[in-house]
Amino acid sequence: MEIKKIYKDILKNIEKWNYYNKDIKTPDILDVVDCRDFIETFIKYSEKSQTVLFKEIKKLEKKHPERLCHIVSTFFLGLWLFNQKKSRFFCDSIIDELTNLKCFKDKCIISSKEIQCLHDESQRLTIEKQFTFVWFMATLFHDLGYPAEEEKEERNLPNLNYKIPSIEKNSVPDFYKKVYKCYYEEYKKNKEHGIYAGLKFDEDICKIREYQSNNPKTDLDWREELEELYHYVAWIILSHNIWMIRDDDENINVYKENHLNELILSSGKDEKGQYKEYKISFEKYPLFTFFCIIDTIEPLKSTSCLSKVDIQLKGKKIIIKSNDSVYRQKILGLKDWLVPVYEESGVVTIDLAL
Repeated sequence: MEIKKIYKDILKNIEKWNYYNKDIKTPDILDVVDCRDFIETFIKYSEKSQTVLFKEIKKLEKKHPERLCHIVSTFFLGLWLFNQKKSRFFCDSIIDELTNLKCFKDKCIISSKEIQCLHDESQRLTIEKQFTFVWFMATLFHDLGYPAEEEKEERNLPNLNYKIPSIEKNSVPDFYKKVYKCYYEEYKKNKEHGIYAGLKFDEDICKIREYQSNNPKTDLDWREELEELYHYVAWIILSHNIWMIRDDDENINVYKENHLNELILSSGKDEKGQYKEYKISFEKYPLFTFFCIIDTIEPLKSTSCLSKVDIQLKGKKIIIKSNDSVYRQKILGLKDWLVPVYEESGVVTIDLAL
C-alpha cells in the first residue's frame, strides 16, 4: 500500500491506536505542532508526564522538530503493520512473546493460536490492544532523549549506576547489558539518546507507578507486576541505537579499544551473498526486531517523497518500493546488523524467512 494510504488507513481506525479511549486529535503526521500535541496528550492520558523525558519534548521541538514527526510516524506505521490481517506473522509472533510476561498473564492475554479461534471480534480487539499499550511506550518515548546528545549539563547525564532489572523473558539479547555502559561512556562520550532515554524511562516510570499505586486518583492500572513490562520496554529503548559492525568495518579497532567486541559480527557470507552471522533473530526477539525495523523503514526520517513509497507484507517479507535511493540505502543498512535485506530493480525486501 502506498504510504499516504497506510497512514490514512490506520488513522481512521481510531480503536486501533487510541488506547485510553480519550479525546485525542487525529494528527497530521507531517505537522510538527500536531505531532508534539499528540505525544504530549497521549503521555498525559497515561499519567506518565512526570518523567524527565516528557520535559524534553519542547527542547526537541526547538532543536530537531522533524524528530517529533518521526516519533508519531513510527507509532502509526508499526500499528498498521501489526494489524494487517493478510499476514499475521508479526502480530502472532509478538503476541506470543507478550504472553510470557506476568502482567499480561494476570490480564488473561492469550496466545496467537487461541486468538485465531475467537469468533468475537471484541475479544480480539481487547487482546491486541495490549500491544498498543506496549507500542506507545516504546515509540513515543524512544527519541525523547535526543536533545541530551547536545547538552553537557550534569542534570542531563543518565545515572549509569541505575541498573534496569533483568526479566525472565528478556526483551533484548544479553550482550546489550554487557556493553551499554562502555558504549555510552567510552565510545559515545556520554552522548547517546537511546541509552539516556532507556535509563531515564525505567527509573522514572517505576517511581511514578509506585506513587500512583499508593495515591490512586483514576482507574488506570498501576499494579507492581507492570514494572516487568516497563523494564521490558526500557531495554528496547536503551538498545535500539547501539550499533553492531562487521569485522571488515573500518571502525573495528575503535570498537575493540572501547571493549565492544560483543558488537562485532563476522563478515562471512553464504552462497547467496547474505551474511551468515546475526546476533538478533525475529524468532527469539520479535518485538525488539520489529521495533528496529519500523524505526528504520519509517520514511519521514529518510525521505520526503511520501507519495513515492509503497510498503506491503508478503508472508515473512516486508517489500518496499521507492524511487528515493537514499531511503532505500537506509533500509539496506539493516542487513549489516539485524536481518537479511536485498534489493532488485529499486525494490527492497526485508526477508525474515532467510
